Amino acid sequence: MRPHRSALVAQAIAAGLARAMVDQRMSANALAGRSGVNRQVITNVLKGAVWADIMTVVELEGALGVMLWPRHVDWDLAALVDLSPGGEEG
Repeated sequence: MRPHRSALVAQAIAAGLARAMVDQRMSANALAGRSGVNRQVITNVLKGAVWADIMTVVELEGALGVMLWPRHVDWDLAALVDLSPGGEEG
């Protein structure tokens, strides 16, 4: 099964958000205060419970001073392997 680009983008955004928060030693509460994004939304994005919408990503990027949206058009999806149970490698 081919990976879903949108799911990979959501995962990349969450990973980038986590990395930026660690690099800047910023808690979800502090980021919420700086960005105007609800703390629980930030936590849910980090956990992968929700996919951040465009407005949320823009506000988080502005508050952190880093790009979170990946340059996904350069990704070779055919080269990615499905490691899920029952997938090509599973």
